[in-house]
Amino acid sequence: MYIPHILLVFCMFLVPVSAGPYFLEIYPDTWLNGDEDEYVTIGWDRNPGTCTISDGEGTITFSPTEPGLSSCTIARNGEQYKRVWGRYPSFEILDSSPLVPQVTHQGRFQMGNKKDDLTLTCQGIIWDSVTWPEDFKPRTGQIHFRSPDGAWDPRVLMAGGSRLTPETFQNVSGTTSVSPDCSRQVLEDVIKNSGKTILLNIYEFTDPGLAELLCDACNRGVTVSVLMEGSPVGGVPHEEFPVIYALTMAGADVRMMDGTGEEHPPYRFNHAKYLVSDGHLVFLTTENFKEHSFPHAGFAGNRGWAVVLDNEGLAQYFSEVFLGDFGCTGVNKASGREGAWDDPVTDGFTQVFAPMTFEGAMVTPVFSPDTGILIADMINESSDRVWIQQAYIKEYPKNGTNPFLAAAVNAARRGVDVRIQLDGYYYNIEGDQDNDEMVTWLNTLAARENISLKAKVLYPEKTGLLKVHTKGVIADDKVLVSSMNWNENSACFNREAGAIIHSRDAASYFATVFLLDWAEKSKSTSAGKASVNDPEYIKAITLAAVMIFLIILYRRYHR
Repeated sequence: MYIPHILLVFCMFLVPVSAGPYFLEIYPDTWLNGDEDEYVTIGWDRNPGTCTISDGEGTITFSPTEPGLSSCTIARNGEQYKRVWGRYPSFEILDSSPLVPQVTHQGRFQMGNKKDDLTLTCQGIIWDSVTWPEDFKPRTGQIHFRSPDGAWDPRVLMAGGSRLTPETFQNVSGTTSVSPDCSRQVLEDVIKNSGKTILLNIYEFTDPGLAELLCDACNRGVTVSVLMEGSPVGGVPHEEFPVIYALTMAGADVRMMDGTGEEHPPYRFNHAKYLVSDGHLVFLTTENFKEHSFPHAGFAGNRGWAVVLDNEGLAQYFSEVFLGDFGCTGVNKASGREGAWDDPVTDGFTQVFAPMTFEGAMVTPVFSPDTGILIADMINESSDRVWIQQAYIKEYPKNGTNPFLAAAVNAARRGVDVRIQLDGYYYNIEGDQDNDEMVTWLNTLAARENISLKAKVLYPEKTGLLKVHTKGVIADDKVLVSSMNWNENSACFNREAGAIIHSRDAASYFATVFLLDWAEKSKSTSAGKASVNDPEYIKAITLAAVMIFLIILYRRYHR
């Protein structure tokens, strides 16, 4: 298993407050049949001497002696542990390898999948204990681990998943764009100008034009690696197989995250959408590589946000995450087949927005399930505005709380201008608990509590957009561009990717787009001509033009 060094940084932050030995990680219910790779890791500030761990039915005894270490792992089967993790544990319970020291044991020690308790004793003193499901809720394939404060971390860490910590990069320059107006050309330029490497992580890929550009990159010597989701909702679309075939024949390394059983991937869905070019550019978007996601100029499509970020450190961060996912369990070579390209059928659309460059930004990557809570922190820190455009928002099941939605509501309660736009495409409004009901509930809550919260559904027939596919937030002078839908699955189980960009220019750009969408005055017609005589449309376009002019003016006199 590939473990980039950025993931190992996490271990430095896992020292609980206690000075004595403590349980650090527990993996009781594994993907392997028979749970032969189950393990427990203990940590310490000073060598604990001889230790025992008991589960009430058996006791294991071991003595960590290797100098310089602050933790050790005891696995049930050392060879099976190595099969999964690529290295041997510190100790093993079963005698599977002469290379791994064995613990001594009395009775039968094997952790229960759903219910058990462990006690850690060192030098005759009881130092720690843990009981599940009280201290944590067990789940097949989940590793339970301690937070820096010593509590069991509520984040979901599945076997093989990354352990990223927040990191902010300074002095980042970039380019903002939106679909359907202008993102296509920006994306094409990034691919065309790539000279060495392209790393692409994408949920679905059916756009033949973008496939041809990547094939061209392969043909001029660019190393192209593509990671896709192998089991998207509804299955792999038939248009994707010719894309895979063409990329593979051109020399790209195309893989899918689609393992099952013992080869289970660490994420429920690989839902991220980003591209890293030549070790310094990151193209980050809310959109898949589909014909309606990045339409050519003058044609209708989804509303989506995108940004190119130029910074070597940031690109290295994204690259290491990509390579970790690209080589993880459950990722296999993709198989394609020849087929004809389908020509997209769409209405015309009058372009309003052009790309805009910015400089001097601070950028914090956001990857779920690792650091997704940064989105709630961003909202909690706002004082002026929180404008949200999402494909949909859902509360967590089993009476759970969506932390992002809760943060937005609380922001409105303290006087922040909170506006929420949700998609009005048929499959997001035809159920009994989807976007139109969410908007009604939010507006009712706002009226009842008299708070500064407004929500609306953006219907295609009013906006001219095919649908709203954005997953973005503008909070004061920060903007989030990400792949994360606001539901439990995206936040806790999927691989999602995004970035919080602290830049007045970037935030103002997307705020202008947001206001035009709020006015519902984007236009599409079968002839592709704008309704230029519509006074409200003229007003909205004028507003957009004025705001863009003010951004440019501000930048000119504040360099």
